[in-house]
Amino acid sequence: MDIEEFFSRLDAGENDFSGVDLSGAVLSEVDLSGINLSGADLRVTLMESVNLENANLLEVNWRGAKMYGAYFYNTVLPDGELVTEPNSYG
Repeated sequence: MDIEEFFSRLDAGENDFSGVDLSGAVLSEVDLSGINLSGADLRVTLMESVNLENANLLEVNWRGAKMYGAYFYNTVLPDGELVTEPNSYG
């Protein structure tokens, strides 16, 4: 799936993107709340001011990704940890 298809499906209300390859994508100022990215490849992505509230990020590959101002709350992280306090990263 290319980035245009990803955004088109996201805009249409889809939220299950488990296993998607978005390596190298620019995901800035995007609302990804409630998204399922479990097992996704997000290597070398730029994620700036992204809302990841209620997201499933279990087993995501973040290698080389740059994240600034991302918002996490009730988010399942790659190692299975659940963020239970609202916080930002970056």
